[in-house]
Amino acid sequence: MLFSHSLIKGGVHPEGRKQLSNDNDIMRLPAPKRLYISLKQHTGLPATAVVRAGDKVIAGQLIATGSGSSANLHAPQSGVVLKIATHRAAIPGGGEELMIHMLCDPERQNSSLKVDNDAKDRVALIDIIEAAGVVGMGGAVFPAATKIRSTLNKQIDTLLINGCECEPYLTCDDKVMREQSVEVIGGIRYLLQATAAPKAIIGIEDNKPEALQILTDAASEDSNIEIKSLPTHYPMGSAKQFIQALCQVEVPKGKRSTDVGVFVQNVATCAAIYNAIRYGKPMTHRVVTLSGGALEKPMNIEAPIGTLISELVASCGGLKGTASRIVIGGPMMGHTISNMHTPIIKGTSGILFLEESELPQKNSSPCVSCGRCVSVCPMGLLPNAMAELVANDDLEASSEQGLNSCLLCGSCAFICPASLPLTQYFTYAKDELGRQRKMENKAQLARRLNQQRSERLAKEATEKAAQKAAKKAQRGATRPKRTPTTAEQEI
Repeated sequence: MLFSHSLIKGGVHPEGRKQLSNDNDIMRLPAPKRLYISLKQHTGLPATAVVRAGDKVIAGQLIATGSGSSANLHAPQSGVVLKIATHRAAIPGGGEELMIHMLCDPERQNSSLKVDNDAKDRVALIDIIEAAGVVGMGGAVFPAATKIRSTLNKQIDTLLINGCECEPYLTCDDKVMREQSVEVIGGIRYLLQATAAPKAIIGIEDNKPEALQILTDAASEDSNIEIKSLPTHYPMGSAKQFIQALCQVEVPKGKRSTDVGVFVQNVATCAAIYNAIRYGKPMTHRVVTLSGGALEKPMNIEAPIGTLISELVASCGGLKGTASRIVIGGPMMGHTISNMHTPIIKGTSGILFLEESELPQKNSSPCVSCGRCVSVCPMGLLPNAMAELVANDDLEASSEQGLNSCLLCGSCAFICPASLPLTQYFTYAKDELGRQRKMENKAQLARRLNQQRSERLAKEATEKAAQKAAKKAQRGATRPKRTPTTAEQEI
């Protein structure tokens, strides 16, 4: 079934470059000599290491525990823990994160989760997913178990599986759908049980005809799983737009998809869930797209979490020359890094090595008030007005204009004839507002603690004074009274 192009508001049509990396089979990377496994592979707080320097670990062994909005980490390979220390991370702005440094050895022993393949109970299924450390692989990197657990007290009408992969260069999800269709459909079946949803819809953009056909065949015996073709239209893969396109439902501001009876999951996450429940495999590897004009042989690689980007580049034949820009993720929503000696994490979907000709125009000019950014914004915002407010450092006003609803999809910057860095403006504003709110929360906490301390000291002082007065009164009551004597009595 093919929908019209008016399914979502706004959006753009960036030039597709998927042909660079989607013709070859996924390459399985041999174990590298060293792994650098970041303790922060997810939203929320970092995981807590349960191994120490010198410990021998086997592939699949639990090496760090998560809780709440963090996820468990497991050893992708057997080896020895060298140390737990900071290392360069592929994060916006650069910097370091605490990581488990591992020296891999040729041991073939593996550890797996203890699972019940016949488990039907929703909570039991979610517990297995949590133990496996599965996170959302579509970009949010939210722990899958925490997200699924939120459906236990909700009525889910439709399970939506996102196979759009609308970023121009990325093909890792496409290759997973084509080469791991059994795992994808198997994971969807488990998710139907875990969420108690009566049906599932897989949405795939029409520029992936092979994936559409392969998943249609794989789900042919499942009457409650439907495959739908969507037009190639960025940002069709964004959760709210995806829901709008397939269910004709808008998620209200401040609400989640589960509030409207919909649960969304990525195709690669489904495959990881299947491997966890069916085979007891924790999430230790992922498929990463390596692409761009500066790369010798673009391809998709299934690599252990913690592998250095430089190792992946070597597997692709190296670079043709110096890359003008290295991007983690896609060109629309990804971020730039400057160092290849940084490791991949569970959320690394792609690494792009772009030539000068692949970069947008560098020099920007004043806004010409053409309104194109407004017409393409999928959230119906006024990017030009928000950018002016941010430029004037009026962040609160930009927030009132709808900054918090901005997807940071980059559509406005892509279409802007003046090449204004609109996405950078909004990213900065969101980060700065978040920092200010954290500081304000800390200040409020400090004021509240100080007030509680003052109240406690005042109460203690009052109680001490009362106790002192009571003791004084008690001493006065028990002291024997002296009878006055006269001079005659004394004689």
